[in-house]
Amino acid sequence: MKKVFKIVIIMALTFITIQVEKDFKNRSFFNVSKVQINEVSKNLQEDLERIKIDLLGKNVNDLNLKNLEEKISKDARIKKVEISKQKLNEITIDVTEKESSYYIQYKNRIYSMDEDGVIFGMLEEYPRRSMPILLIKSDDEKLKLLEVIQKLKELDLKEEISQIYMENKNLIFIILRDGTRVKTQAQVSKSRYKTTMNLYKEMIKTKNIEYIDVRFKDILIKEKEGKDAR
Repeated sequence: MKKVFKIVIIMALTFITIQVEKDFKNRSFFNVSKVQINEVSKNLQEDLERIKIDLLGKNVNDLNLKNLEEKISKDARIKKVEISKQKLNEITIDVTEKESSYYIQYKNRIYSMDEDGVIFGMLEEYPRRSMPILLIKSDDEKLKLLEVIQKLKELDLKEEISQIYMENKNLIFIILRDGTRVKTQAQVSKSRYKTTMNLYKEMIKTKNIEYIDVRFKDILIKEKEGKDAR
């Protein structure tokens, strides 16, 4: 009998403890009173403000911050997000935005794109930077152009490029900053680009180049003629 009585006492105390803890966690001073968000671009800030408004007043103990992180991270503009509790009733949302590596033009609109080829915003949504523009008509073209430009990036030649576009399945144009056109294909090797650009940098010291064709065994170079020639 005593053993049963002890069990009843333990169960009662456990129940009371759970209720007290539950009542304590539901107190109003656990309601979110402040949500701190780091500085981000204007359009993203507007979307995060809506999340902030939704959080304010809710009990911090009822929030699943991990699920909220996963939800926010699905935004194509966001590279990383961390959400943490501060004090009893404050939350910090720390967002790292994706950085533009290229501009991509599709159907007369220009978008920002990261180095993996993910489009995440319009040109006008971010401060303008000097970056190559990929002109595309399809996803297949985008993949082929990214393949070419990645080889140039690995050679630290990305900054030399103004535009890149596919004329047809056998011809890709790389437009350099001075207007020189490089005719190439998706399968051209990185080492060939290195040779080509070294040759180009030497030749422009004394000549005005119209185009360089790297698609064949021998690299072909055509100089500008007439008033454009040096």
